[in-house]
Amino acid sequence: MTRRSGRAAGSVAFAAALVGVIVLAACASQQSRTFQLVTLNATGVTGTAVLTDLGDGSTRVIVEVDPAGHPHMPAHIHPGTCVNLVPQPLYPLLPVIDGDSETVVPKSLADLLAGELALNLHVSAEEMGTYAACVDLN
Repeated sequence: MTRRSGRAAGSVAFAAALVGVIVLAACASQQSRTFQLVTLNATGVTGTAVLTDLGDGSTRVIVEVDPAGHPHMPAHIHPGTCVNLVPQPLYPLLPVIDGDSETVVPKSLADLLAGELALNLHVSAEEMGTYAACVDLN
């Protein structure tokens, strides 16, 4: 092996190690928080919302529920709390269909947890004023 090819091999090994460190750092930076949804209005809807920071200023929101007879529920992140919810949503989420929803919102997890926000599910698109479940994001 010549001196030049030895340097090239060393550079390749260094680059591979650097990529590994970057990938590990990216995985480690993905923090998650799991929230238990509280049933509202005797709907029987129970489940969780998992918020995962994606490291790029956005957060993945996964909602998994037992829909308790509500197969299609609109979901949103609202300003306020479950007790004192501002009706206009701040971040719409994809509807919970047959118990599942996954949406990426354009805010970091830290930003979502720093404000007074709540994630809520509506009974249906026809009954937007009736909340099926809610959780305060703090």
